[in-house]
This record gives sequence, C-alpha cells and structure tokens, in this order.
Amino acid sequence: MKKLIFIALMVCTVGSVWAQQKPAAVEELVYSGYYNWGIFWMRAGTVKFTVSPSEKYPGAVELQAIGTSLPSWDWVFKLRDTLTSHFNPDNFLPYEFSRKAHEGSYHKTFDYTVDYDSMRVYGETHKIGKYFRKDTIPLQPLTYDMLSVAWMAREINFDTLSPKELIPIRILIDNKIYDLYIRYQGLDKVRVGGKKRECYVFSPLLVEGDVFKGGENMKIWVSKDEHRIPLMVEAKILVGSVKGILEPADSKYLSLIHI
Repeated sequence: MKKLIFIALMVCTVGSVWAQQKPAAVEELVYSGYYNWGIFWMRAGTVKFTVSPSEKYPGAVELQAIGTSLPSWDWVFKLRDTLTSHFNPDNFLPYEFSRKAHEGSYHKTFDYTVDYDSMRVYGETHKIGKYFRKDTIPLQPLTYDMLSVAWMAREINFDTLSPKELIPIRILIDNKIYDLYIRYQGLDKVRVGGKKRECYVFSPLLVEGDVFKGGENMKIWVSKDEHRIPLMVEAKILVGSVKGILEPADSKYLSLIHI
C-alpha cells in the first residue's frame, strides 16, 4: 500500500542543537490507505511521511516513509515497510536511500549510497534468510530515488504546463535506473478533510512489477496553493485498485519545502 502513496510523492540545516537527540520533524504527512475490489473501498493501512534535518549529511534533508497495514488486515497481507532518503534540498538529488520491505512472507532490504565524484551508486541487497549481494551501478545525471522524486514533483511549476505535457524524470528502483516521466493532467477538485480543494493532477509512468501493471495507471492530486501537498493518490494494481487520502488533522506541513 505504501508503494502506491509514494509515487507519488518530502528542510534543511543541521545545527549543534541536534547533537544529542534526533531532530524534530518539520513536516509530517499522514495518509489512510484504501483497497478496492469490486464496489467497496476498505481502509487497509496508513502511511506516514516525516521530514527532518539529516543527522548524517550536514545541510541535507531526511525523508522517511513508514507504511503499515491495519491489524485487522494483517491476516490478509501484513505490511511493515520503511523507506528513508537523505537528499540535497536544493536539487532533491539523493546521498543515500534505503528500503526495508516486510510484506507478507517477503522480507528484503535495499541500501544505496551515491558517490557523485565517481558517478557510482553502491548498493547492498539483502533478502533475509536467503542471500546478501553488493552492486555497483553507473550513476546517470539527475537520478532521484523513490522518495526524493516525490518531493521534487511538489516544486514543479504546473502553471507553465499544458494538459498532457510530459516532464522527464529518472529514478533508481531496486538496482536499476529508469527513464520515466510525469504527465500533467490539468486541474481538478477533491474533498479532503471535509473541504473541497483545487488541485494539480498528474500521472507518473509506472514500472511494471509485482504490484503495478505499469503505464499511466496512477493519478496524484497536489494542492494548488503554497503548500503543494499531495492530497490523494489513486492507482490500479494487478488485482483491484488502491487509494491514499491525506488525514489533515494528523498532518503538519510548511508553506515552503526549504527552511
């Protein structure tokens, strides 16, 4: 479920005040995840995005996403996923990315460190109880990770685009770099938290895999205001469809990504 909400779709300096404790979050976005199979939408999980100053890379941002299935759904499909990105807030390019996936009986971790001097990505993949592998991946210019690309998309100036116009993006996903795109769909209104909000709508090109069909089978609604908050995400998957909706009462956000 969390994989969906991500594509979607997260400032800055670390000072000595953070030396003895983890920096306080400066932005938190909480989503409820719903699954549809037939005519009913059923709440199945939550996803929480947290933005804070990075403790590992001075001046960088740490963005973490935690996806959890509800206890009532664990017997169907238990999900406990954590994704973490450390990236440059000026250009959203990552320094480090990790994905710890615990999905049903599937347990796998991916860790990547980006070396911009050698233009290499050093990866470690661990399928728990099965194998451990190291990889070196040639880095291509303007390559984002699965999290940093979502926050980059928040700063796209959609007012300069025409409906159906494409924005090229390049993403590292599980040891491979993909040349994809975002297609701007135009304006729409959605009701979130009891209010109808005007939004920019876009569809990212998805990579076909175990969850998604590939193609443009996802839509993301981003608020048309100074916050540029992803309000809703909806996508078709191999069986049924999924949706993520922002919970405004549980979220806090900034008027700007950079602080």
